[in-house]
Amino acid sequence: MESNERYYRRRAIQEMTAARLAVTEGAKQRRRELAEGYVRRLAELTGSDESFLLHSVTAHQAQLA
Repeated sequence: MESNERYYRRRAIQEMTAARLAVTEGAKQRRRELAEGYVRRLAELTGSDESFLLHSVTAHQAQLA
């Protein structure tokens, strides 16, 4: 079974990817908010600052584009 830490990290990355690919601004905003929620839960679980995920995923995807 997948750990909570791994689940929250995976879902945050998935939501950031979905935000990047979203067509409307409203959809992008909702996806970003979901990603932020997963990162917040991950930080609470691990006790460390995981906000770098929000920036590193976006930066990595920009490099791929």
